[in-house]
Amino acid sequence: MDFFEKCNFTTQNSEIVVAPIDVDSFLDFVVAAHRETFNITFRSDITDEFLDKEFARMRADYSNDENSVVGAFVGNDIVGLAVLETRSRADDSHFGWIHFYYVAPQFRRYGVGSRLVRYSAEYYSTLGLTEFFLRTGEYNEAAQAFYHSVGFSHIPEGDKTGLNGVNELLMKFDIVNSK
Repeated sequence: MDFFEKCNFTTQNSEIVVAPIDVDSFLDFVVAAHRETFNITFRSDITDEFLDKEFARMRADYSNDENSVVGAFVGNDIVGLAVLETRSRADDSHFGWIHFYYVAPQFRRYGVGSRLVRYSAEYYSTLGLTEFFLRTGEYNEAAQAFYHSVGFSHIPEGDKTGLNGVNELLMKFDIVNSK
């Protein structure tokens, strides 16, 4: 069974499939996802200039690994998105980093988010990594509750002040202890 076959499962009579995507093929969804997430996290609207830079970065940084930008699909509809990175520490060890994570509002609480987390854990595990991280805004209490519910822990010493003075919380997922 290949890696992507393991990522399919059924919930509420709808199969949720996580698979690599081309950002440009789903640009309307990706833009809407970024706008909503930015507004919730930083309590302000995202600028077109910021979006242009973000998408240029996504196209450049993630084009070498077809598995790093993934969509969650119900039928033919994209309903979730994750942008996965591998980063290095000073000691040359590596860890996973979820650069962006999103589930469309009408598909929250149906297993889509959990499926994206499970996909991320499986993906990073195939790379030999044992942990991955992400940041979420201090005001995004729903996201914080979700991350805790699927096994993330808050690492307070990694918090930082982001745009508009918003505190960004560092969250860690331990792959080894989640199995």
